[in-house]
Amino acid sequence: MRNIIILILVFSSFATGCQKTKKEPFEAKVNISEKKDTTCLPHLYDDPKLEKEKVLIYVEEGIDSVLISRNELNKIEKLFPVFKVDFPSNPEESYAGTSWQYYINEKGEKEDITFSSEAGEDSFCLIYTYYLKQKNGEKEFKTEREKLIKLYRAINGLYEGLNYGGTYFGHQHKRLNASVEYSIYKLKLRKEYYEKKYNFQKQKDLYIKSLIQYVSDEESQNVYYEEDLRSNKKSAKERARGLQEKIYILEKLITNYFYLNQVQNFEITYYK
Repeated sequence: MRNIIILILVFSSFATGCQKTKKEPFEAKVNISEKKDTTCLPHLYDDPKLEKEKVLIYVEEGIDSVLISRNELNKIEKLFPVFKVDFPSNPEESYAGTSWQYYINEKGEKEDITFSSEAGEDSFCLIYTYYLKQKNGEKEFKTEREKLIKLYRAINGLYEGLNYGGTYFGHQHKRLNASVEYSIYKLKLRKEYYEKKYNFQKQKDLYIKSLIQYVSDEESQNVYYEEDLRSNKKSAKERARGLQEKIYILEKLITNYFYLNQVQNFEITYYK
């Protein structure tokens, strides 16, 4: 009995040591001899050949492409299994689950891969998109993907215009790709749910009218817009035209219940 108690105490001590590792503050380099910090960390080694092999994660016309070496991507896969799970969560839950992981390199030193910054979250969402697109099927849902990107960008652009810009909307321009891919994943998982037998047009009309009313109400108390109306009418008209164009895109591209449902969810999640 005494031996069993000792074993339980030893196991509890080891488990506690592993848990503390996750809570340790960031250190650039830590010697492997500090076993209480490194006992539970994976050992990952660089492959010089794979470092030269680049993987295209994101590309958009007029914007710099995002390339990651196969060597780095292999480490990310091992440290962040969230990217390749069988049943992915939405981008926010996936990112909240883990954004910073440590490992031991070939020199026995403690290193990390982190997405814990605004730009880091952008990268996390693009890598999330890359893997989920493979799971969904890039060719199979090409049309839906392209349409959702335009719809989500229209929503992002509408709120960016109402707020006279802001860094949030710039980050969202890249992050929304993850939301697009998760929407496709939901369509693939429950396609029959979105194929409504009733006519969804009245719901769509109400949604578009509510957006138009919302823009009108917000503009009525926007001091910057009032200032433009007084001092720069040309700018005010161009901006108003830009807002109308975003609503027109939504009206044109929401062609079934699936797009309506996903656009509404996207707007509520990130802008309300």
